[in-house]
Amino acid sequence: MRHLLVMTTAIAVVGGGLAVTLPSAGTDRGAATAAPDENVGRTVATSRYVRQTAEPGVRTVRTRVAADGPTAGARRVCHEGAKWLRIGFDDLALRGDDTLTLKGSGSGSTVLTSRNAQGKAFYTKALEGGCVTLTPRLDDTGSRYSIASYQAGARPLARADVVLAAVGDICGSACNQTDDVVTRMNPAALITAGDNAYDKGSSSEYRQNYDPHWGRFNKIVRPTPGNHEYRTSGASGYFGYYEAAGAPTGGRGKGYYSFDVGDWHLVALNSNISRSASSAQGTWLKRDLAASTKPCTMAYWHHPRFSSGDHGDQSGSADLYKILTDHKADVVVNGHDHHYERFAPATVDGRKDEANGLRQFVIGTGGRGLYSSTHKSKGPSEVFNNKTFGVGQFDLSATGYKFTFRPVDGRTFTDSAQGTCHAKPRP
Repeated sequence: MRHLLVMTTAIAVVGGGLAVTLPSAGTDRGAATAAPDENVGRTVATSRYVRQTAEPGVRTVRTRVAADGPTAGARRVCHEGAKWLRIGFDDLALRGDDTLTLKGSGSGSTVLTSRNAQGKAFYTKALEGGCVTLTPRLDDTGSRYSIASYQAGARPLARADVVLAAVGDICGSACNQTDDVVTRMNPAALITAGDNAYDKGSSSEYRQNYDPHWGRFNKIVRPTPGNHEYRTSGASGYFGYYEAAGAPTGGRGKGYYSFDVGDWHLVALNSNISRSASSAQGTWLKRDLAASTKPCTMAYWHHPRFSSGDHGDQSGSADLYKILTDHKADVVVNGHDHHYERFAPATVDGRKDEANGLRQFVIGTGGRGLYSSTHKSKGPSEVFNNKTFGVGQFDLSATGYKFTFRPVDGRTFTDSAQGTCHAKPRP
């Protein structure tokens, strides 16, 4: 067993902005190498770390707690005055049936197993109380864990919301209006559902059409490509622009990746490459969802499984949708059709299912001309509007979400919904 005892460094993080390093009193929590937090210097490698965006006002504290093998005993991580803690692992290797149980001093617990050990650094879900007790059951001498940091919330977890903006099909003639909607939201993160720069997603179109209006969000954007991006060979304009901006892309030839916002796990997928259950993307998705410790899951990509718009239902997205429902995911956001539409939670065949289904939003209203033609969808459509540009706002909590469609100035249509996250499969 090993346990390093050195000084603590606190990092105050507000929203999605820059981090400011502050001194704090030392305890038996130690200083660590770079924490698995995108807000600390923005230098983490996306292949090694699961990016974590925290709620506004959350403090990230670097620490060091490590143990291995059968002699590892219980440990506690505490932060005076915290309402909840989220533990950041920079290493987790659990073999066989070995487990690591985390329990908050207020409420909440989570059990980590070998399926959570995917060779990446990550944060767990938030656990209520000012202390978290870690109880290992490590029978294998090769099992180990190492904690590099934690996040401490000063507000009760039930009130610790984080804002996410979501939209697709952007630039477009009206993206100089929808960017103002995002600015007013002041989100911690922005997801795009593809077709971000028309007409071909070329480098020049990203520079001339997209960047003047939407480039201001490059520090918080988490993009996906659409079919228009692939009108340029290999979507090279898309990958080149966002890579240069420091935004995650998942890598050329892939375009899929995941990250965390608050207590939500978000999965960006690429519907322009193979998306079957047995494809590289489908296989990765199953592993990624199984490894996540978050209680809530949202996915997004370009081509919607269900749509009442011009292109209609996209059967090619069925396998991705089914993988998500198998893992009890909660929300999916798509674009492609240039309208807004909200569906009731549903299974892949379009059957309404509140307990197990995904709630899908089509938000193709980012600024490209809206479509007038419609199709009948197999999905349980609840709200449809094809006359209003706007952006979706998700207020994400540790147990669910509140959604609002925010229109551009001069338009009155809006929509709202809320939901509670499904109970996730146990290890």
